[in-house]
Amino acid sequence: MLAEIKVKTPLKKLHWIEECVEIHRFHIQQLKAESNWTMQKTADELNRSLGFISQAILVSSWLKTHETQLRKQSCRSHALDFIRMKKRERELAELD
Repeated sequence: MLAEIKVKTPLKKLHWIEECVEIHRFHIQQLKAESNWTMQKTADELNRSLGFISQAILVSSWLKTHETQLRKQSCRSHALDFIRMKKRERELAELD
């Protein structure tokens, strides 16, 4: 599976959103195949840091409900800022 991702579409050549989605997909595939799979194993397999994998999965998860807004962001870092802002707004709304 990893070989397919690397050979078919190297992660570095993907747009940052598609990279996040592919990392998330790979992680889910591995979880289905191996119940004790972890984000650290995904990081090791894809030669990325654990933080990078965690952030990519977070962005990919948020695409389900905020795709339009996330696609307007120019990079993963800006997408993470958007997610943090939305989380803060939600927390503040809960305080009212």
